[in-house]
Parts: sequence; C-alpha cells; structure tokens
Amino acid sequence: MQADPQEIVRTGDRLLAAYPELFTEQYAANERVVERLVGMESFRSRSRLTGYITREKRAQDATG
Repeated sequence: MQADPQEIVRTGDRLLAAYPELFTEQYAANERVVERLVGMESFRSRSRLTGYITREKRAQDATG
C-alpha cells in the first residue's frame, strides 16, 4: 500500500524535526537512516520519503 503525498510530507517533516543531525544532503546516507527509523514496507514509499527529506535538507542548507 502506498502512502499519499501528504503523509510523505508530514512524516518527512516530523523526522527532520526530531532527528535533524542524522540527515545529510546525500540520498544514499538518508536512505539508510530512513530504513532504520521508519517501518514502511513499501520500497516506493520509502524512496519517496528519502527523496523528500534529501530535497528539504539541501534547501535548508542552501538558505543557511
């Protein structure tokens, strides 16, 4: 079962707020962290969540 886009955003925002130091601008590193923290069974949903977190982290780091 796939997560809806709003669920991806909410989950990503919660993870970034709770564990900001664990995430980087690198997708592969974030993928391992997401896999460890989130119990999603769907590969696609995990990938979407990882992509969202990576984009948000890059945007945060770019703005300061």
